[in-house]
Amino acid sequence: MPFQLGLLHPTGEKHYEATIKDAIAGGVNVVLDYLWGKSARTVMAAIVRNVEDATPVRFIHIGGASGEESIDLHGAALRSSSIQLMGSGLKSVPLEKLLAAIANVFAITKSASLQIATRTVPLSSIEEAWDAPGKPRLVVRI
Repeated sequence: MPFQLGLLHPTGEKHYEATIKDAIAGGVNVVLDYLWGKSARTVMAAIVRNVEDATPVRFIHIGGASGEESIDLHGAALRSSSIQLMGSGLKSVPLEKLLAAIANVFAITKSASLQIATRTVPLSSIEEAWDAPGKPRLVVRI
């Protein structure tokens, strides 16, 4: 069920945090955050309040789809929990490690003989193909 956060939805944050609390109790130890903003702060607050032991929870900031550039974060949140704030993007890992990881993905993919079902159409048929179903994957030949 989607939650709406903000002044117009005063109970949304409490319902959102309750759901997060249940997930954390189930053993969540990594959070991938594509939104940032108020939802990120709510998730972090739930982690701080609900992780009783020193089990680390990695909070990985990936994107800012909420449009909010920054959040208020109390220093006590970092001092009283084992939350680990991380970023994911260029320069979040050394370039050599990133390139090695990409090479490993390609090597594993090749050795596993993975294949994706595709249907190829020429660019001249794009109008007919535009509303085609997503499976098999459509590849437009230019």
